[in-house]
Amino acid sequence: MQIVCANHSRYPSAGHPTLPSPTDVEDVLRAQEAAGMAVVTDGQLGWSDPVAPLLARLDGVRFGAVRALPGGLGRGPQPIINAKLRRHRPLCVAEYRRAAATAHALVKTVLTGPYTLAHAATITTTAYRDAAALAFDLAAILAQEVEALVAAGARVIQIDEPLILGAPRDVRLLRELLEPLADATGGAAELIIATYGGPAVPLYAQLNTLPGDVIAVDCVSDPRLIDIIAETGSGKPLALGLSAAPATEARSIAAQLERALGRYVHPQVYLQPAYGLARLTPPAARATLEALANARALVQPA
Repeated sequence: MQIVCANHSRYPSAGHPTLPSPTDVEDVLRAQEAAGMAVVTDGQLGWSDPVAPLLARLDGVRFGAVRALPGGLGRGPQPIINAKLRRHRPLCVAEYRRAAATAHALVKTVLTGPYTLAHAATITTTAYRDAAALAFDLAAILAQEVEALVAAGARVIQIDEPLILGAPRDVRLLRELLEPLADATGGAAELIIATYGGPAVPLYAQLNTLPGDVIAVDCVSDPRLIDIIAETGSGKPLALGLSAAPATEARSIAAQLERALGRYVHPQVYLQPAYGLARLTPPAARATLEALANARALVQPA
């Protein structure tokens, strides 16, 4: 079995928080690579939260006051959907190309998923009767983005759906929403479906039925997941989020990893942070990634 170290999503930069330069992007790529990551991200530099930066690139959205977003997504301007959404240009393809041209490791693009985007927004237009209708439109838009990313060379794409953890009854809806995104890869890119920030044990079996190639789970917010995975295995390959702070020792991570893999039958598993690291300082974020790489070395020596 191959254990692959990867960054989850966001990564802090020492540069300008809202106007990152190409040098800032290169710095976060090099920091992740130096920490031992085989799969890196562009750090999602300039993103204040997981919602507004994507929706701001669509027509039909305006923004209200900054407030706490649902499900622990942080603080950001409240998205207000005031007309039917339109995507006139790619959302993240330019950022992917810039990172891929600089990185030595494989670059993963991270997109917030349609369910989470829709349920973080307020609807003020008759174009959408409810959040589900909005989510289906967002799924079609994100499927176009996935197709464009694959055409640009992306080989790993992560779709973040943290808000599903607060609404287990909507898993069937989420499955429908994600199908066009999975189809849009055309089998040319690995699609990772990620949840984080809440209790995933009640949904673990259903998460394994979602469209996509890999399921990413947060074992820090819900430590019981380790026991469930150890007891039942996994229907799909996993990305195990086993750390979120530099204080977590490599030996502790390695012990959890070994326990989780007891019934794991897939040829590859990702080892990554439980969620994005943007709230940490750059040194703390790098130390968090280094602990993961050291844990991998303990479990699977070179």
